[in-house]
Amino acid sequence: MVLLRHGQSRYNEERELVNRGVLKTYSAALKAMRDADYPLSAQGVNQAKKTARFLKKHYGRFDIIFTSPFARALKTAQIVARQFPTAQFIIEERIREKEFGIADGLTAEELKEFFPHEYARKQKEKKYYYRPPGGESYPDVNLRIWSFLNTLVREHARTNILIVSHSAVMLCFRKLLEKLDETDLLRIDKDDELKNCGIISYHYDPHLKPKPKLKLEFYNKILE
Repeated sequence: MVLLRHGQSRYNEERELVNRGVLKTYSAALKAMRDADYPLSAQGVNQAKKTARFLKKHYGRFDIIFTSPFARALKTAQIVARQFPTAQFIIEERIREKEFGIADGLTAEELKEFFPHEYARKQKEKKYYYRPPGGESYPDVNLRIWSFLNTLVREHARTNILIVSHSAVMLCFRKLLEKLDETDLLRIDKDDELKNCGIISYHYDPHLKPKPKLKLEFYNKILE
């Protein structure tokens, strides 16, 4: 099983500028969009094309490509799928991005200004368990990923699968597949944040205990 984060989106492009202090907030055009509609940037399209060629060379084939319905992941998956014309292509809502609720599209400073109580609650509960109003915590995402994994076991055993999704969701896959706890997940996120078109690869190992018998091959591999 292989997991792929989407290529750089317009939101990712602007967030980098916000983090560097070049922008104070996101553009009006971006704020007018739903999270589900953020498109890939030009760089994101190039990342997806380069990654698609690597996946074809390294894996040869996939039987099924699952993708989040969000535009940035869907476009990435469509670009990759050109290299795998015989693969079944499935849009799967359970692997969509983590829902951010009222915090969606806000910088940390804007959350603090507009919703000071929520900002304080986030500092108290920390990243893993904090659930913004209208949004999800990591355990919430774990539940839908667990449901999805159960579907894979029931319906797609012994199948070569590619999953195109989002960074928080892919961390939840690692949490469940590798039996990680809150500390493990947050350490990975802090020390080696998943990059755009970062690849996580697992291979089947019958000697692993307990189940699932999937061993991490590599994490956060990108094509320079």
